[in-house]
Amino acid sequence: MIIIAVAASTFLAATPSFPATLTQTEQTGEVSIVKGSAINLVSRSSSLPVAIENTLPGEVRVIVNLRSSSAKVLVDDSTVQLTIPAGTTATAQFPIRAIGSGDVVMTSWLTALSGKKLGERVPIKLTVNPDIETAAIVLFLSFVAVLIVVGVVRTVRRRKTS
Repeated sequence: MIIIAVAASTFLAATPSFPATLTQTEQTGEVSIVKGSAINLVSRSSSLPVAIENTLPGEVRVIVNLRSSSAKVLVDDSTVQLTIPAGTTATAQFPIRAIGSGDVVMTSWLTALSGKKLGERVPIKLTVNPDIETAAIVLFLSFVAVLIVVGVVRTVRRRKTS
């Protein structure tokens, strides 16, 4: 695992970053966060995807940032460095943990490797209900238990009548 991390870090260090000398007149596209719909989080931990679109004519390296507006959701790693080829969309995965239930607005934004902010902050709406997963499992197991009991009772009654 460490070897993979070292190899990835060496590769990323050799990849060209977002051009520092890019002026407004030279720019024929942009790097931006793709706005999406609201997300329902029904588990205690998950990965939150943030899609980044690169419409520039060249590959760029950016840092994707994510912050929670509430203590109901914790972001384990709030920054992800991402390399996006020209004309494509890439996804940054953020590990998150749900502490409570309710509506939470996550805020995501891009920065260049130099620290310069790129574009606007984008809100990501989450509806957090981590206990629904446990309730669904308990309901399913209860249903299976009832079926087993009904099957055993039916088998015992058939043996008595024959």
